[in-house]
Amino acid sequence: MVEETEQKLSKQERQKRHRLRQSYRTYMLIGGALLVVGLIIFGKTLMTATTDAPAWSKLNANMRRANQPSQPLRGNIYSDEDHPLAISVPYYDTRIDFRAGGFVDSLFTHNVDSLSYHLSRLLKDRSAASYRQHLMQGYSKRSRSWRVATREVTHSELQEMLRMPYLRTRNRNVSGFTTSRYIRRIRPYGSLAQRTIGSLRRDPDSLGITHGNSGLELAFDSVLCGKQGLDAFIFVPPRWIRDPIKLPTNGMSVYTTINVTIQDITERALRSALEEYGGTWACAIVMEVETGQIKALSNLDMAGEGHYIERTNHALADLLEPGSTFKAISMLAALDEGYVSPSDTVDTGSGRYSYRKGLTIVDWKGGGFGRVTVREAMYQSSNIGVAKIVLKGFEKRPEDFYNKLMGMNIFSPIRLEIPGTAVARVADIKDWGPGTLPWVSFGYSVQMPPIYTLRFFNAVANGGKMMEPYLVSRVTGEGGTYYEREPEVINKQIAGRAAIDSLQSILRGVVIQGTGKRINTPNVTVSGKSGTAQCIDAAGRYMNNRHRYSFAAYFPAEKPKYSCMVVINAPYKGNISASPGAVIRSIAEQVSATQHKIRLGEVQSDSTAVFTHVMGGGLRSGVEQAAHVTGVKRPKGSADWVGYHAEDSLRRLSDLSIRMNTMPNVVGMATSDALYLCETLGLKVSCSGRGGYITHQSLSPGTALKGGGAIRLTLGEPKN
Repeated sequence: MVEETEQKLSKQERQKRHRLRQSYRTYMLIGGALLVVGLIIFGKTLMTATTDAPAWSKLNANMRRANQPSQPLRGNIYSDEDHPLAISVPYYDTRIDFRAGGFVDSLFTHNVDSLSYHLSRLLKDRSAASYRQHLMQGYSKRSRSWRVATREVTHSELQEMLRMPYLRTRNRNVSGFTTSRYIRRIRPYGSLAQRTIGSLRRDPDSLGITHGNSGLELAFDSVLCGKQGLDAFIFVPPRWIRDPIKLPTNGMSVYTTINVTIQDITERALRSALEEYGGTWACAIVMEVETGQIKALSNLDMAGEGHYIERTNHALADLLEPGSTFKAISMLAALDEGYVSPSDTVDTGSGRYSYRKGLTIVDWKGGGFGRVTVREAMYQSSNIGVAKIVLKGFEKRPEDFYNKLMGMNIFSPIRLEIPGTAVARVADIKDWGPGTLPWVSFGYSVQMPPIYTLRFFNAVANGGKMMEPYLVSRVTGEGGTYYEREPEVINKQIAGRAAIDSLQSILRGVVIQGTGKRINTPNVTVSGKSGTAQCIDAAGRYMNNRHRYSFAAYFPAEKPKYSCMVVINAPYKGNISASPGAVIRSIAEQVSATQHKIRLGEVQSDSTAVFTHVMGGGLRSGVEQAAHVTGVKRPKGSADWVGYHAEDSLRRLSDLSIRMNTMPNVVGMATSDALYLCETLGLKVSCSGRGGYITHQSLSPGTALKGGGAIRLTLGEPKN
């Protein structure tokens, strides 16, 4: 027994040793083979790195193009409410190379009809037959660069094209389809604020970057244009692959203070006035009283009879004699120094006043105004009245008047963010002659862009606090905020509060019963001052038959929110003196209307109102709220849903029992609530008709619902 066991173990041991020897030989063979392969690979690698290195370097050079710059996206320009005013959008030029290396004729001819059909449907610029003719023309010519779309396409249009027959061929070497990307500047609001936003140069610079040419595009060009990146191009058959080395830095975004709604209102009002009254040019500015933010800036120039375009920024760049709007400045100086009060009187005589030798001051009304109060002299815009008021206080010391103007910061330079803002000027006091003081008092011998006049009226509206006008609130980019501007106070109090209050009262009176009464409207209270100045010809001489009319104002008068300045140069038809006032009134009424808000809680119920409309069913919370507002009796019960019992002569609203597997009665229910309820029950809903209530349902109430289903609801209005 023992011997048999030993023999068995000996046999098993022999078999085990045999298997180990066999495995050892197998692993040795595999290891040897791997070693040989490794030596071969090492040898080939060594040969490639040494002996064959020049050949591979030459091949590598042929597989690469020279590095090329990648263009950044130009930064966007936004309104005060983040509406895009100017944005950069990629467009694509699409072409086919009919002599591409892998081009397959049969593939193209087989798909050209379908491709033409889809191009016509997408681009809508020509028929399918026309597209087929166009593509076949390029095919017959074997063109190396034949346009597919006859215009540049957007990114979304390109994605649609890449799903079309033939163009969806992945191998570009077979289809020959290529695209070129271009960045275009788009203005979503068309020409709105065109001169303020500015334009771009027609041609890019030597690096391929397009720069700003005017307006904000020019002023912030350095941050808008961004920084170029760098791309390598490697040929990976069958096409070239772009390999970014350095990504471009897109331009920063500029956020302006322009309000799209106010800008649109201003432009329309200004254009309408020019079409009605004529004129060689006109401008309008709207400023926020509290902050100095410019909310609208419009300039229009005549480009032909009845045709006006934005060309010159007159509101900022033109040095003009302000005319009678300057009388408000002179009046504030006299009031603040205590030389007059609004109730004092001044004799304007018969409308002609000779001051010293050689200076005759004339009023616009023949025969004059006689003796009037200081307030009335301003109401009627009397040159004589204002000149005498100023002479009364400052004749002996005109330098005091000059210093008063400087102390009110009337001529302090305005530095807006866009180039071309002129600096207002008046002759230095040492150069004043005997007649300069009265002449300056009503707006002559002074040169001011309209924005300066508006800044003063804005200060009056602001209780005497003069704010610096500005157009850009911030500039932001990927790295954070580059530029930020807060409201800036130029003068905390240009005059005493009593003088400011008196002038505010006078300016309101100008609109109620003076030269500005044509703009008085029950819709919004406006205060302001009209202005008239003679135009000057090329030789610097005053033109008796051509005038420039202006109006500076603010509204609402009792709590000013906006100030506004309008200038119309040389109107020639209709009631020309009323032309700027018409613009002011239109702007004030429309801006006030768009910003008139009432809180829901402030709405008072009308006890005399009679509601004849039937109230529909629906969610209890909504039905009870409607019942509270309209005074209708609240529905009975406490269930979440309320049903409308149309068959009941009383048309009652009461609890509606909802079961998940049973169709409820939604007839008479509000449309939105019925849709919500049906979809909650798992039904697929389709609707027909028009109205706010359900008048018919395709599934009868009580129908068993098994795993969803479909229902058709008919919309309408229930009978009273």
